[in-house]
Amino acid sequence: MTTNGGAHSELSVIAPCLNERDNLRELTDRVLKVFDERAIDGELVLVDDGSDDGTTHRIAELAAHHAPRVSGVYHEKTGGIEKAWRSGFEASRGRYVCLIDADLQNQPEDVYRLYREIKFSNVDLVQGVRSHIGRLQDGRYTLSQGLNLLLNLAFRMQARDNKSGFILTRREVLGEVLRHRNRYRYFQTFITAAAVSRGYTVREVETLFESRLHGDSFMHKRVPWKVIFGTFVDIAKALHEYRFNRYRDLVVEQIVEEKLPKNVPGPVHGPARRLYFRAYQRLMPLHHWMITRNAGYYYRVLERSQWLPPEAVRTLQEAKLRRLIQHVYWHVPYYRETMQEAGVGPEDIRTLEDLRKMPMLEKDDIRDNLYFDLLSDGRRWKDMYRIATSGSTGRPLTVMVDRHQLEYRWASTLRSQEWTGYRFGDRTVRLWHQTIGMDRSQVFKEKLDALLCRRKFVPAFALDDAGIHAMERTIRSHEPRLVDGYAESFSYLARRGVDPSVRSLGIKGLMSSAQTLDDQTREKVEEAFGTKVFDKYGSREFSGIAYQCEAQNGLHVAAESYHVEILVDGRPAEPGELGEVFITDLTNHVMPFIRYRIGDLAYAIDNSKPCECGRGLPRIGAVEGRVQSMVVGANGVGMPGTFFSHVLKDYGYAFQRYQVEQTRPGQLVFRYIPAGRFHPRFLDEVFGVFRQYLGEEMEIRAKAVEQIDMVGTGKFRSVVNRMDLDYQELGDVFDPRAVSG
Repeated sequence: MTTNGGAHSELSVIAPCLNERDNLRELTDRVLKVFDERAIDGELVLVDDGSDDGTTHRIAELAAHHAPRVSGVYHEKTGGIEKAWRSGFEASRGRYVCLIDADLQNQPEDVYRLYREIKFSNVDLVQGVRSHIGRLQDGRYTLSQGLNLLLNLAFRMQARDNKSGFILTRREVLGEVLRHRNRYRYFQTFITAAAVSRGYTVREVETLFESRLHGDSFMHKRVPWKVIFGTFVDIAKALHEYRFNRYRDLVVEQIVEEKLPKNVPGPVHGPARRLYFRAYQRLMPLHHWMITRNAGYYYRVLERSQWLPPEAVRTLQEAKLRRLIQHVYWHVPYYRETMQEAGVGPEDIRTLEDLRKMPMLEKDDIRDNLYFDLLSDGRRWKDMYRIATSGSTGRPLTVMVDRHQLEYRWASTLRSQEWTGYRFGDRTVRLWHQTIGMDRSQVFKEKLDALLCRRKFVPAFALDDAGIHAMERTIRSHEPRLVDGYAESFSYLARRGVDPSVRSLGIKGLMSSAQTLDDQTREKVEEAFGTKVFDKYGSREFSGIAYQCEAQNGLHVAAESYHVEILVDGRPAEPGELGEVFITDLTNHVMPFIRYRIGDLAYAIDNSKPCECGRGLPRIGAVEGRVQSMVVGANGVGMPGTFFSHVLKDYGYAFQRYQVEQTRPGQLVFRYIPAGRFHPRFLDEVFGVFRQYLGEEMEIRAKAVEQIDMVGTGKFRSVVNRMDLDYQELGDVFDPRAVSG
């Protein structure tokens, strides 16, 4: 569903007309009178739906006389009320759109009552409920009441008048509501069900409903059997779309259908594997605590959308961004207040460049506003999931995500795993924490999911000699096609050594996350396992954000879910420049993240040059770690944590493991576990290189230790800065790739 990006009226009233010649003059006069008396910058769009009674000529007369406030749209053939709505919508210019029948049964004066209600309440859609006052209670009334009861039962609603097509809503909302997958004879029956299933809020307003004086209703027969039969067929389709498959995001699917080239790679699964996947998808409520089988639908869409050209991916992101901005302005108090303070309205954010007008979201903003102002006022608690993170500075952070975002997470992860050569159903081994922090029910589901996915776990925090031997036995017996885990775990295994038999197992790929492997360690890991490493960049707040493909040229952003900015001094980083990462989550509406300062550093990449793999998803360069993994030198230069891994990569014989900590400027502590050939002179050599880049006045204290612990989930932080750093105000930052020592 396309929208008029140049909308500049306040309110568009759209009236489908099928043989309504005798009603149009009065309808027009009364609607324009409402605009005049209420000082509304409005327009009336009359849509002739293939009339044969002179309606076409009457619309042309009215449009000429009242231009530009009245305009006409003309269909050569009758297409039905939904087609008329769509044509009128595409021709309209209003920020708000009202749909009204042209037969004057709904009163034009009530347009203002609906408009006033939506402005007062901030709901997404207001529906005019046909009042019993003066309403003829004939056979059609009985059928209407019976249909309303049936729709409420079918869709678990409590609407007083589902069938009423007299609605007023914001422009972006109507565009989403009119987007659906199935074909319906009488889509107007499901306008409210469609809105609710998309997560929109609805308010009802009682309005007068009078008998028709001119023309005939399409239900003028005593018992309209054809209409009744068609409605029951429609209800069956709508149940599938709006109740059993709630929250489906059709933006991606529509753009895929419109923009996907015909010569893209086809599905890679055979019939048996597709059957296996469908069975797994059907059982999702059993082995996932929030995700439904809709995740399988998203996966199938993402499997195709990855091949969209870059300009189509951008179109997709901007469509989702516009809906997100509309949502946060009207339903998330924190964003409405910050946008108003910045002088930004929802109409001002339409492109990815416009997003720079939005304020940044800091972690402290989340802590201060978590349970009230940052949560959507239309939230459904049963569709929310609480995630706790350790925080980059040791301060815990709690965030909320919705079911829709979790389903996108799952789909994006599976898609990226298949970039390694893995296919759903292949055996996998995961170096992970497995069940830390889970309750009994979640542990059961996690283990059942692992069984169904043919996945084995190896504890990432127990890689001592016994743990490594157990891991090697697990890998040899399970024969996985994919091994994934933390980069630090792979790095430790490469240093420690892996049984040579592992190389011959035919592992397709290693998926490495949490930290970045330096080139030398990466080569050792690939040599040890006999396969390629594929980097994954993610976080607890979002799971996987960007993934490496087979071309190994940067990491593709999961752009259907996230928009990633890399900023230096508040501006976009140039290709090859190191900057700070900011994330906008395009799927999580319950607690939106817009320009979220996640605290990571990454290189920008030139996305004007397409990736060799053929995917149109934007890319970022290597992730250099966290802002809180930087050290500020005595010379004032900011040094990313990977600087130390570059310097120490050739000192494996001297240091088994190290950790750099800074608590104040000009000073750092270097903790290390001595290796077999350690000698104090190696400390002098290493510290000399440190001071070459950090300043000769840099105070460095060495501490030999017996153990440097990982955090509880198996991660390890080799550089920790306890100071309060702001990368955007840091000044000079050294590029670790330039280290020569």
